Amino acid sequence: MVQRMIASSPLPGLFLRSLWSALDITEASAVTLGHRLPMLAEMPFFPRPEAFFELHRMLTEKIVATIEGSLAASREGAALAADASLGRAGPVELAAGFLSIAEAATKPARRRARANARRLSR
Repeated sequence: MVQRMIASSPLPGLFLRSLWSALDITEASAVTLGHRLPMLAEMPFFPRPEAFFELHRMLTEKIVATIEGSLAASREGAALAADASLGRAGPVELAAGFLSIAEAATKPARRRARANARRLSR
């Protein structure tokens, strides 16, 4: 019975999806940093309009991703709280709910990190 419940649980898939997301963000961030750091390091000595534009874009994207992630995490948290208050969330559902909150919070940052890595690699 226990093996069957574990096999039918959504947790292994959610853990793998969260792991893949973290690895994806790590790789995209490394590529983006590799392209942006030299550009930003030379800015005080050789200012170029492209570097200022990239700096502005970088800051704006981070702020927007933070706000979008916060709103998405709030929605997921409210849904989990509603399920828990109605008695529809056991331990497995709570763990899955926490993973879905984390995934919702990081999804905008992941999307932007991947887009930046693609754009800067061209």
